[in-house]
Amino acid sequence: MTENNTNKFSTWILWSPLKFAVISFCVMISTAFFYSLIAGAIYNPSSIPQTPLWILLAIGFICSIAFQFKKLPRDKMDRTSFIAIHNTQTIVLSGLFLISAYLISRHAQQIMFTLLMMETRISATFLIVLGASLLFYLYLIGLLVANICAKVRRIREFNIPTWKIVCSMPFGFSALWTPGYILDANASKVPSYAPKSELLNHANNRIISTTTYTIATFIAITLLSGFFFGFNSVLLTFSLTLIFGIWAIQVGTKKFIKSMPDKYSTSAVIFNIALLIITIVFFSLAPATTPDAQITISDTEITETITQ
Repeated sequence: MTENNTNKFSTWILWSPLKFAVISFCVMISTAFFYSLIAGAIYNPSSIPQTPLWILLAIGFICSIAFQFKKLPRDKMDRTSFIAIHNTQTIVLSGLFLISAYLISRHAQQIMFTLLMMETRISATFLIVLGASLLFYLYLIGLLVANICAKVRRIREFNIPTWKIVCSMPFGFSALWTPGYILDANASKVPSYAPKSELLNHANNRIISTTTYTIATFIAITLLSGFFFGFNSVLLTFSLTLIFGIWAIQVGTKKFIKSMPDKYSTSAVIFNIALLIITIVFFSLAPATTPDAQITISDTEITETITQ
């Protein structure tokens, strides 16, 4: 294990998401500040348009994501490294999200009261807590981006074209990265990204030691990810993994790996496009639900007093 590999592993879990959180936070604050100055000089404070601000914030956010993708390590994403990175990212992401959800639900009334009081007064303590909370959730988003990037790098190890990876998102993406978790292509004895923790290394080696341990861990980690991604995505991941497993059993592991850049990845793209079309048609044809209108009519007694 080299110190360089250790640093690169921590980059995927800690440093890259933290940098994304700080950069995107600074970009959004700077954008809002300069926009308020420029728009305030053109419009009245009460009539400043908000749509351009949201567009600028979205552009800055997307640029921050692209910057993070570009700065993440580009070493070979072997199976051992990918399993260690993906498992750790999922545990941290889902664990922190569950803790934050619990804290928010426990203090929901206090949070709502504070938000309502913002119109009259804003304390410095509240601004500090708000900024820290924003940085926390930006870190979670950065961790999610790093997780997607790790999956993309792992898929590329099977020589699948980048355009097919993009066209498989979002519904067919699981069909491409799950084989990289279970199958080993271009096996490497030395992992590109090695954890510093000996306990984590021991656990990771145990996971990849047998197919049974690998599949069991994959099921557990995927179920855990449902607390963040939603359990519908878990069901989709399991379904596509089952299809991949049946395909691999039918043709053999070696032939399946050879088919991944062509037939298999093309099938994932076709599946994604078909499901996208079905989803769009479903939501476009779904009847719009309107809330029931309740009209209360009460008799009003009008008393006219005529003073003579």
